[in-house]
Amino acid sequence: MTIGFITLIGCGTNDQKNNLIGIWESYETHHTKVALTFYKDSVSTESFGGEMRTNSKWKVDESKIYLKQVQHKDIILKNNLNYEYELNKTKDTMWIKVDNGTVNEFTTMKKVTENPFTSEL
Repeated sequence: MTIGFITLIGCGTNDQKNNLIGIWESYETHHTKVALTFYKDSVSTESFGGEMRTNSKWKVDESKIYLKQVQHKDIILKNNLNYEYELNKTKDTMWIKVDNGTVNEFTTMKKVTENPFTSEL
């Protein structure tokens, strides 16, 4: 019984992770463009025209994304950074904001096929 329960929990987490893997681009006008690229074990965040890039490890559950060791070049900027998120039914649009941030600190992102910063070069 315990093994089945652990397997079900693991599958749910893998589904959540698989839903996020890929490139996400913000399209809000109240802040600069941001691109998140989720890989199996890491995530990169790019902003300010691609000039600011961070990398980190990540995990996810049904409502939060947990970043660990957010790093810019060789400097760790934050040990932990958490986001609240929601996906739409088709899993191609994500609403995301810093955990415990205000409602105005949200970003809406679309899943895209190309990183907007590398395609601008």
